[in-house]
Amino acid sequence: MKDASASTTRPTASRPNDRIVSIDVIRGIAIAGILLVNITYFLNSAGQTAEPRGVDAVVWQVVDILALGKFHFVFAFLFGTGVFIFLSRLRAKGRSTWVYIRRMLILILAGVVNSALGGIDVLTSYGCLGLVLLLLTLLPRSILFMVAIAAAIIPDSLHLVSTLTAAGPEVPGALLLILEFGRTLGHMALGFWLAERGLFAAGTRVPVTRIFMIALVVSVPVWVWTIAAGTGTDAAHEIAFRTAMIPGLMYIAGLILLLRLPVARGWLSFLRFYGRMAFSNYLGQTVICVTVLPLFVAAGQLSAVSALSFCLGVIVVQCVFSMLWLRWFRFGPLEWVWRCGTYLEITPLLVRGSNRSL
Repeated sequence: MKDASASTTRPTASRPNDRIVSIDVIRGIAIAGILLVNITYFLNSAGQTAEPRGVDAVVWQVVDILALGKFHFVFAFLFGTGVFIFLSRLRAKGRSTWVYIRRMLILILAGVVNSALGGIDVLTSYGCLGLVLLLLTLLPRSILFMVAIAAAIIPDSLHLVSTLTAAGPEVPGALLLILEFGRTLGHMALGFWLAERGLFAAGTRVPVTRIFMIALVVSVPVWVWTIAAGTGTDAAHEIAFRTAMIPGLMYIAGLILLLRLPVARGWLSFLRFYGRMAFSNYLGQTVICVTVLPLFVAAGQLSAVSALSFCLGVIVVQCVFSMLWLRWFRFGPLEWVWRCGTYLEITPLLVRGSNRSL
């Protein structure tokens, strides 16, 4: 690993203007989708014990079909994309790879804090997997692609066979846990691999339209399979989660195509602020849900529609806050702390008056 002291001049950190808007928009959508999935956990933690029935069961089934696992896949995929961008800029600036390692260690610490707050933590595992991904980037790219696909597909296949097939092999729980981390690592590696091939670049040679169409065609029977498993059943929940990569790829490719249209890009552009502050907003969701949601549950069990309305309210508030914050500051609050810790230098936070806009 190259030592930073070898450089005669000290490069500065990336600027917000260097960001790829489409990635921020898609990340913003992923953060919103993750809240839709995590809300049932926060409801249970807040004391809601009633099993969903009737309309509630149907609503949560729809959430499973559309969101369960899909947005976690999108988020992990974009994490891998971010790793490629970050490492590329580090090398262009002559910075040491230890900067990236320090960044992952800070993420691990943030995950510990999020768990202490009572949230569902992925940050610690993401930080650890980010370090493993760094090692995988040393592999030849054909090998990296095969590792990514195998790691993404094998765990889900084993889980489905183990839980849905009575005659299926008994898979040890410890192995399933290890494979679960491997699954997320596969999603990250796939995001890294496709980003390196210019997935988000203008005029990319990656067949985005073909990926979207194939994923859409395959997603339809997956959705039918989920519905056929029965409303609110464990089997339906498992199928929706374990096949999430297929619709997840469709979401990413579809959003890339959609954001090529000026009208859609204009309508969805406000989500880039939400995505730029993904770190702050993710932990913010935990703080809001563990402090505010119990007050609603104490007043009575929340229906599925009420819970989703609460999610929508949180998302709207965070979107507005993100837009206002980034009008005055260059980075989100936690993003700024993360950046300063990553580079071991205080990065200017305030936006100059001439550059201030929404």
